[in-house]
Amino acid sequence: MADKVLQLCMSDGKGGMELYVDRVIEDLKGEGWEVIGICLENTKVETYMQRNGVVYKAFKSNPAALTNLLGIRRWLIEQNVKVAHCHKSSDLRLSALLKCLMPDLNVLYTDHVGGRRPKKNPYHRFAYKKVDRVLSISQATHQRNISNLPVPRENVICLPHGVNINTYRPCHDTEAIRAKREVLGVPKGAVVIGLPGRVTPGKGQDIWIKALLELDPALDFYALSIGGTDYASGGTENFYTELQAMIAGTSLAEKITFLGHRNDLTEILPVLDMVCIPSENEAFGLTIIESMACGMPIIGSNTGSLPELVDSTSGVLVGPRDISAWAAAIDAMVRDDARREAMGRAARARVEQYFSNKQHVKRLIELYRGA
Repeated sequence: MADKVLQLCMSDGKGGMELYVDRVIEDLKGEGWEVIGICLENTKVETYMQRNGVVYKAFKSNPAALTNLLGIRRWLIEQNVKVAHCHKSSDLRLSALLKCLMPDLNVLYTDHVGGRRPKKNPYHRFAYKKVDRVLSISQATHQRNISNLPVPRENVICLPHGVNINTYRPCHDTEAIRAKREVLGVPKGAVVIGLPGRVTPGKGQDIWIKALLELDPALDFYALSIGGTDYASGGTENFYTELQAMIAGTSLAEKITFLGHRNDLTEILPVLDMVCIPSENEAFGLTIIESMACGMPIIGSNTGSLPELVDSTSGVLVGPRDISAWAAAIDAMVRDDARREAMGRAARARVEQYFSNKQHVKRLIELYRGA
């Protein structure tokens, strides 16, 4: 009988948490595990479960799932599920009650956010007491979880995300790079500066644009924002409108494109020359290791999880709101081809060594089995 796990994610979002669920299902299936799911109706998570061929139950709301508690318990027993993996803090209400009814259920919770506020009121003490392991996605969130959650230190595990290094990889085909850049509207010969991520406050596109505006207009660069710009694709429309107003009438207007949400990120990242990550508080940042896996040098904020991911050989870290420092770092990187190439090679090697999906799923399976 195949090993089996419940992936429980009742989120209606479109961000990294939901993408992680998609990827971990694929990785677990690759290791011979069978996955079943619980999610909300008409969400990205439901789409991912359908695409991965997962047997799942979808509910209209969290309360609707709670009212079906006994039916869910009966279903899990029929499915012979002994492991439940939760991804959203509100999932803990359902998982805690299931644990009360199924004491042998091994419950894991990945904290994808790493909140800064203590959670030690009576409800949280009850809910977290029913969690066997809390998985933190970076050292920064690991330390916060030890301090803020009512969980024994030994039950809080640091497990960084991983990326498929066969899917995300450098491109050395100069003709393919030229063709893709042409499709993306990049002028011939320009150094391409990318920023992957939903266009929303906190991701730092405003800081990025202000830094780009400080660059010498004669510098031969082109900037690409890759990520949703409207609500449907996870972006913030008002913020996107503000960014457009910042660019209008400047020299940057001819040197930047907002691509919006794309499904060809594995083709876009390898044809860039460098990647900027100006977000101030990344709990982890999958796009960072995806970019590094594609051989991209990183300019990022020196806060959150970035110092754990990017070392001095693979990128440059600056203050998240220091516009002048951002501009200086971008300027220097644009002008130095050899440095970019060396840092790109180091970035790829770092992901291979520390952040592959194979390493991640191997450790995750150990935790599923109670290690």
